[in-house]
Amino acid sequence: MKRDKNKEKSRAARIVAGEIEPEENERYLLNLRKRKPFDQWDKDELHAVAVKGGEAVQQLHGERRTAKESLQNILTLKVTDDIVTGADIDPAIAAKLKRDNPNATLYDLIQAVAVGRALEGNIKAAEYVRDTHGDKPVDRVEVAADIMTDADREMLQKISRRLDDPDVVVVKDITDDQD
Repeated sequence: MKRDKNKEKSRAARIVAGEIEPEENERYLLNLRKRKPFDQWDKDELHAVAVKGGEAVQQLHGERRTAKESLQNILTLKVTDDIVTGADIDPAIAAKLKRDNPNATLYDLIQAVAVGRALEGNIKAAEYVRDTHGDKPVDRVEVAADIMTDADREMLQKISRRLDDPDVVVVKDITDDQD
């Protein structure tokens, strides 16, 4: 008993083979139509594909840059009464900021609100202000592993003592220049 080959094939296989037309959400299957292997392509075909890929990457980078520039443009807008009214911001903070700095931007307002909320007791806001100001505490990581020998631990302790010594100043690491 012979089976009909078209009934054995899936819908996707029949679209790829060109036997039936894809519906709207199946158009991606047209990209799967068989082409000759890359090792059989000539230089012009390979170059055309590389150029097309390069253009796609450039477009993607351009879109990312546009998003960053767009945020920069928004943050540099001047503080207005409309912005303050539309946001959950204490009007007193915005009024003081505008009075003290007539050219205040949204970025300045964000920082002022963070300081205001930190003063109200919001710990996350206080941490944000501290970290943004540059006073973030250094995280210390202790390594516990069996691969270290006693000599390794002793060497690390010596290095740690040297780094903690206020009289030791590293001016330049000369190993970076020797390549």
